[in-house]
Amino acid sequence: MKAICITILAAFFCSTAIAQTRKADSLFARWDYFRAAELYKKEAAKHPSAAIYFKLGECYRKMNLYREEQEAYDKVNAAGIYSDPVFYLYYGQVLKTNGRNDEAKIAFNKYTALMPSDFRGKFFRESIELVADDHKWDEPVSVRNVGPLNSPNAEICPVVYKDGIVFTSNRKTPGRNKVYGWTGANYLTLYFAKKGSDELSYTDVVPFGGNTILEQFNNGPACFSKNFDTLYITRVAKDLKGKEKKTLKIERNKIFMSVMKEGTWTEAVPFFLNNNLFSVANPYLTADGTRIYFVSDMPGGYGETDIYYCNREANGWSTPINMGPNVNTFNREKYPAMDAAGNFYFSSDGYQGFGGLDICIARNNKGTFEKAVPLKYPFNSPADDFGIMFLDDAKTGYITSNRSEGGKGDDDIYYFDLLKGNESKDLTTSMYVIGYRPKTPPVIAEAPVIVPEVQRVEEILLPADIRIYFDFDEAGIRSDAIIHLDSVVSYMNEFKDMVVILGGHCDSRGTSDYNMNLSIQRSNSALHYLNDKGIDMKRMSSAGYGSSQLVNACDQGSVCSDDQHQLNRSVYFHFVRKKTVDAN
Repeated sequence: MKAICITILAAFFCSTAIAQTRKADSLFARWDYFRAAELYKKEAAKHPSAAIYFKLGECYRKMNLYREEQEAYDKVNAAGIYSDPVFYLYYGQVLKTNGRNDEAKIAFNKYTALMPSDFRGKFFRESIELVADDHKWDEPVSVRNVGPLNSPNAEICPVVYKDGIVFTSNRKTPGRNKVYGWTGANYLTLYFAKKGSDELSYTDVVPFGGNTILEQFNNGPACFSKNFDTLYITRVAKDLKGKEKKTLKIERNKIFMSVMKEGTWTEAVPFFLNNNLFSVANPYLTADGTRIYFVSDMPGGYGETDIYYCNREANGWSTPINMGPNVNTFNREKYPAMDAAGNFYFSSDGYQGFGGLDICIARNNKGTFEKAVPLKYPFNSPADDFGIMFLDDAKTGYITSNRSEGGKGDDDIYYFDLLKGNESKDLTTSMYVIGYRPKTPPVIAEAPVIVPEVQRVEEILLPADIRIYFDFDEAGIRSDAIIHLDSVVSYMNEFKDMVVILGGHCDSRGTSDYNMNLSIQRSNSALHYLNDKGIDMKRMSSAGYGSSQLVNACDQGSVCSDDQHQLNRSVYFHFVRKKTVDAN
C-alpha cells in the first residue's frame, strides 16, 4: 500500500509539473513573457534542466533583462552541449552585452561550428574585435545622465515641445495601474518636463496629453510638427474583438495623429497603414512636414523590423517606401531621426556594434543616404542605445540608454554635448563612427511597398522572425529552423480553424527552372516536418516561387556576398482562417 501511495504521489507531482510547464509555454506563445518566466522559474527550482533554463532565458531575452538572461543561459551552458544551436548565438549576444567578451567569442565559435552556413556567428564574433579599440574615447564629447527626467523605471525617447521636453515612461501614474504582460512593468505613457536653466535641468514632470490622444495601454514614443500643432504617437489599443481577438491574440503597435485646436488636442485619428496584421510605430516627422519615417514588421522587409517612409502628397501620404539595405538589416531597425544636415539616424542590432541596440548614422550625400555605420562610445555602449534627437545647434541632444554606468534605473535619458574645441566637427566626422571606411554608396531604390489589403484579407502573420533558412543548393531542414517550426506546430494546435500556406524561395544563382524546383522542395520539406508533428495535410499547402521574390537587390548579375544571398533562401509562413480559404 505504501508503495502504491508513493507511486500515486509521484504521478501527481509529475503531472502537476507538466501542467505548469504547458501553461508557461502557452503564456510564452501569447507574448506574456513576465508570467511565463515566473512559472519557468518555479519549475526550474523544483526540477532544474537545461531545457527549462533555456525557456527561462528566452523570456528574459524578450524582456531585455540581460543579467537575468545570462544567469539562465549560464546554467544551460553548464549542463553540457545544448541540443539547439541557436542557444549559442543568443548566449554569445548576451555575454557580449554584459561585457564577457572572451566567453562571447567562445559561444559564437560554437554556433559557427554547429551552423557553418549561418553568417551570424562569425558576424557577431568579428564585431567584438571591431569595437575593441573604439571603447576608448579621447575626443571632446560629454554624455551625462539627465537626473531630473529619470526614475528607477524606464524613460525613453525625449522630443522638444515648446519650453520643455515630452518623453515616454512606464513610471507609476495615478489612474494607470495596468501591467504589461510582455515586461511585467506598467504601460508606457507620455510625460512633460519644463526646462530649467540648462539642458540638464528640468522641473514639474507631469503626465502629458489626455483622453483624446492616450489609451489605457502603451502610449509613445511621439513626435511633433515644427510648430507643435500636430502630434504623431505610437499606441497600443485593445482593438481586437470576438473571433479576431481569439485568433490574433497580440495587439499591434499603431500610429495616431492629433491636431491642437483652441488649446486642446483633437481626438486622435489612425494612420492609414494601421491594421491588426502588422505593426507601425516610432513615427518621425521631418522639419518641413513633407515626410514621415516609421518602423514596421510588414511583409516584404529585410529583417524583423524595417524603417520605411511615406511622402506627403496632395491627398495624403504616399505608399510606404523601404529605406533599403543601406539602413535595414536581417535584424531590427528602430527609432528613426534626422539632424539639421539631413543625416539619418536610427538604432539597430544588425550592425557590428557594441551590443544590444546601437545608434547608427546614414550620411546624407547629396540627397542619397550612404551605408549606415554605428556611432562610437560614448554614444553607444554594450547595452541598448537608441532614440537620438538633436537640439537646434546640431552639436547637442539626447539619447536613451540602459547602460550600467551612470544610470538611475531601467532606460534613462542622457544629454550629449560636443564640447568646446570641437565646434567645427559633427557626427558625420569619421572619428565618431566604428570602423568607418569612406566609400561611394549606391542610391537607395525608392521601390513602393505592396501593402496587404488589410480591410479584406483575413491573414495572420507570426512575428517576422518566423522564417526558416536553407543552405546553398539544399532543401534539408537546418537545426536552427527547428525552434521556429515547432512554434508553428504549437500555433496550429492551438488554433484549429487555421490553415498554413508555405512559400519556398531561392537566391538568384541557378536557372529559373532549377530554382523553381528547389524552392518547391524547400517548402515541401517544411510541410512534411509539420505533418510528421501531427498537423493534418488538409490544413497545409505549399508553393515554390523560385527566385522571383528576392528580399534584396541580389538578382542575377549583381555582386553580392553569400550573407546577402542567404536572406533569399527561405520558407515563409502565412496563416489564414479556414473558412476564408474554403470560401475561395
